[in-house]
Amino acid sequence: MGTAVVVADGPRLDLVDLASAEPSASYPLDLDLLRAAERFLELRPADIPPGLLDALARIPPSARLAAGDGGLARALTVRIGRPVGAATTDELRSARALVGRGPPHDDRAFVLVLARLGLERALRSPEEVLISLAREEERLERALGREERAAAAFLPVSGTPLAEYQRSWDASREALAHHHAGLVRLLEQSAHALVPNLSAVLGEKVAARLVAAAGGRGPLGRMTSSRLQLLGTRRRPSPERGPRFGIIYRAVRMEEVPVARRGAYARSLAALGVIAARADATTGRPLALALIARRDRRVESLRQRNR
Repeated sequence: MGTAVVVADGPRLDLVDLASAEPSASYPLDLDLLRAAERFLELRPADIPPGLLDALARIPPSARLAAGDGGLARALTVRIGRPVGAATTDELRSARALVGRGPPHDDRAFVLVLARLGLERALRSPEEVLISLAREEERLERALGREERAAAAFLPVSGTPLAEYQRSWDASREALAHHHAGLVRLLEQSAHALVPNLSAVLGEKVAARLVAAAGGRGPLGRMTSSRLQLLGTRRRPSPERGPRFGIIYRAVRMEEVPVARRGAYARSLAALGVIAARADATTGRPLALALIARRDRRVESLRQRNR
């Protein structure tokens, strides 16, 4: 036997003898597709099927053992106490050509389970949690705004079913507002933990929405200040001047700046926000105090100019 290659093929591990070009022998990771997918994503030495271990033990010491990827090679090395290298591209291509495919419906079911499991693992990351919370909070805020505007235009008439409906509607809006307030608290906690510098400079809610709009902390940290300033804008066809700011319009202390000076304040905030976002995405250095001081000086300067 020249070279034996172990290939991870879906819910199975296949052992292929390249020297004799024999059809592969398959060893299932687990009969349950979910457990097989979990082992496939993070294969540990204990997850190697016993049948495959017995087959490897019968391979002569002079033969070379290889695996389709580094993780599988390390797991096999630990389990059998024998060096297992990484297969070359040609070896892996030849081994896969000899691997027998399972029933098509089984392979499709495994791919779906694997995709769902991978998505669940990705959504457990703090960054994805923050993005999901920010998008849900924004959706709820819009829903609350629609309900409040509708309630303001609603005219209940005492002594009719309209008055009874008004009471139940008020209770529904209060429950929704309470739920939104709890979501905002959770969002602020997540933002403070993931992007502390940006949260301190712009506010937790604005920082979270910027991360969600950019698609992550990394993409936000790579943006220019002008792009961050306009992030979240919705340009409408108009002969007038375009938007000067997007999500950043709701940043802290914006309401303290005169309306005519808010565009200048947005530019300054965007420049500080880029510094904060890059620090959060890369070094993690605490720059908040210095950036807040610069922000507050800018606010006072703009207020003085308007006098």
